[in-house]
Amino acid sequence: MALVVVALLVAVLVLAVQRLLRAYTRFRKMELAIPGPPSLPVLGNALDFLNVTEENVWPILRRLWGHRYELSRFSMLGRLVVIVSDADHIEKLMKRRDLQDKSRVFYEFLEYFSRRGLVTLNGAEWRSHRRALQPAFHQDVLDRYMEVFTQEAAAFVGRLAPNQEQNVIDNLHNLTSRAFVRTTLVNELDEKTEEAIPMINYFLHEFGRSVNSRTFQPLLWPDTVFGMTQPGRVVRKLMTKVDAFSGRVIAQRRAEHVQRRVDGADDDEDFIKQRRTLIDILVDPKSKTSDGKLFEMSDGEIMDEVKIFLGAAVETTVAALGWTIKVLSVRPEVQERLHAEVVEQLGGKEDLTSADINKLKYTEQVIKETLRLLPSVPFTGRIIKEETEFAGHTLPADTTVVLNILGCHRDPKHWPDPTRFDPDRFSAEQCAKRHPYAFLPFSAGMRNCIGGRYAMMVMKTTLAALVSRYRVDPVADGHTEPVDFPYTFDVSSRMLGGVRVVFTPRASRAA
Repeated sequence: MALVVVALLVAVLVLAVQRLLRAYTRFRKMELAIPGPPSLPVLGNALDFLNVTEENVWPILRRLWGHRYELSRFSMLGRLVVIVSDADHIEKLMKRRDLQDKSRVFYEFLEYFSRRGLVTLNGAEWRSHRRALQPAFHQDVLDRYMEVFTQEAAAFVGRLAPNQEQNVIDNLHNLTSRAFVRTTLVNELDEKTEEAIPMINYFLHEFGRSVNSRTFQPLLWPDTVFGMTQPGRVVRKLMTKVDAFSGRVIAQRRAEHVQRRVDGADDDEDFIKQRRTLIDILVDPKSKTSDGKLFEMSDGEIMDEVKIFLGAAVETTVAALGWTIKVLSVRPEVQERLHAEVVEQLGGKEDLTSADINKLKYTEQVIKETLRLLPSVPFTGRIIKEETEFAGHTLPADTTVVLNILGCHRDPKHWPDPTRFDPDRFSAEQCAKRHPYAFLPFSAGMRNCIGGRYAMMVMKTTLAALVSRYRVDPVADGHTEPVDFPYTFDVSSRMLGGVRVVFTPRASRAA
């Protein structure tokens, strides 16, 4: 009897192994049919990332991608990653409703921070949250944020140390996190909130670095393992503080709305129209989604949305502003043209409105050209749930499709002389004849960035305040061409070594 049982177990094991081998053989055939670098069985290209650092992650990916504009691929321990760089392919992918879910690669590590945030959600839950959040980014709401944007831009400029080399990144983090908190969480900064902002910035720094290290180091993929590492313990400790801060704000705003109902003031139209923060919209029981339906979110769901917006809004805007400031330092002709526009259109005006910054057409062109050459988000990912035919290849189920935004932005088919920095690429005439998916600074399609206009308003307001008072001069770091700036990324892109420049007061130069 025992021998029969053993024989049956062996037979079941043999069948299971045979089935796994057949499945892997089929997977391997589909993998190798896609152009890409040499790949080991099972391991794939995991060894290429064995010693990955922030300094070499981008060169490694460029080598694996091979600058192909056809589909390309690499794999890690059975996880196939297919890189899509061609604008036509990106358009087809973004228009397919069955290919809209975010991938496990990278995004699963964002879930460590925010499990139910808009960036990481999929399917019906994502659509519900998107409709609920959309009203917070209508233009009439954003217009009311201009007072905050101008105040924080002036404070940013006021913190600059003139006539000396400095890394501007910490100052930019203060600018963007303060603007985020004031437009998303609270109308006025109290003492506890002021104290929380440096902690928030420190958390974003540590968490961002952890996302990249985990993405390319399979041993750190399990949350439990990551939590036992020194970076994991730091991130967890800081995240507990961020959760406590967010929870305090949410509870406070809910209490205010409850009190308004008790006082009979819940139908006050002026109050409803003057709501300024995302939290007000999320906690207000009278709020409606973009399709006019009432909605309700739990405190946990609101906290996740606050955290994911915190990371996305602050980090990507810091990246874009940092790159733009560095570009201005090495392109004085661009900077002076931008300064001339600010002087002509604003004439020294400080209390700006959205109508004022809408006049800054060339400033916007400079920002867009910076985001083309040095995008804040170089890649975004989708998951192929079922075996799928795409761009002439069969993609296995569970394939991660990476939209190579940086590669698409440098495709000579759409961008003549693509490594040259030229803001005139974004004149109205040039934009009108360009492929609609050749420029994706805020993604595109159904899952485009909900906060793109918000970010552009912050950036234009900040640059206007900056160039009004200072000229941005270069430092002797050897980095003179934007395309050659040392590039790396985690949650967003950044310049290795920070953004180091000199701010020279314009009055002193004129003297």
